[in-house]
Order: sequence, then structure tokens, then C-alpha cells
Amino acid sequence: MFTRIKLIMVSGAICLTWFAGAAMGQQPEPNTAGPQQTGRQMRHGRMPGLFGAFRQLNLTDQQRQQVRSIMQTQFQSTQSQRQELGQLMQKRRAGTLTADDEARLKALHMQLRQAEQGVHAQLLAVLTPEQKTQLEEIIKTRRENRGKIGPDKQPII
Repeated sequence: MFTRIKLIMVSGAICLTWFAGAAMGQQPEPNTAGPQQTGRQMRHGRMPGLFGAFRQLNLTDQQRQQVRSIMQTQFQSTQSQRQELGQLMQKRRAGTLTADDEARLKALHMQLRQAEQGVHAQLLAVLTPEQKTQLEEIIKTRRENRGKIGPDKQPII
């Protein structure tokens, strides 16, 4: 069960990585809806994870291009691994996953996690010191608001 959750998280991170290239190319829309939404309300494409935070940093055109390039390179370099991972996941769902397949599945997860960490480091290298500080604040605020919903920020029971 715990492995399944890890797999879902890694797969989600990979998908976010892939979609972030498109998100970085868009100009941020002015916020006229009032207070900014956080936590669970930000999901479903509006502000996905770290890349949503990047949208809040007001990147220059050159930075956006660098981010887009990093994301495209990441997507292309991990494509075969993600495809193999998908095939192994189908085998798991069908109940035909062997011990060798399970070992390969874990190895792929580790490879993709390492690739994701490398991309994270590359993305941070694109930012100015001020943007890094701003990103840290955004992440800190999100962590503080994790598990809270609604305008009064009541904890989820």
C-alpha cells in the first residue's frame, strides 16, 4: 500500500514536470478573485505544486525559456523509463507482476526520483537570489496551510 502511494506521488510529479513546460509559457493572469487560494483548492490544474509556485515568481522571458528547455529535456530523457514504468504498473494491476518486475519497478522509481531532483536543482539555478527567497516563502506558506481548507482555514477532520 505504501509503495502504491509512493508510485502515485512519483507519477504525479513526473506529470507535473511534463505539464510545467506549457504552464511556464503562459503569462500569469491578474488575480481579481480576491485572496489567493492555497492547499487542496489549488489542485486540478490551477496551480500545480512547485511549478505553480514558479508562476508566482514573475520570471523573465529568458528564465521562462530556460525552464521550458529544462522541462523538455527532462521529458525526453525519461520517456522510455516512464513508458516501461507504465507497462509494469499495468502488470501490477493485472496481478502478473513477478519478483524481477517488482525489482525493476523500484529501480525505475529511484531513477526517476533522481532525475526529478536533478531537474529541481537546474530550475533553482535559473532563479535570482530574490526569486529563491520568494520561492522559499511560497513553499513555507503552502506547508503551513497543508491540510487546511476553506476561507477560515479549518483543519480537515
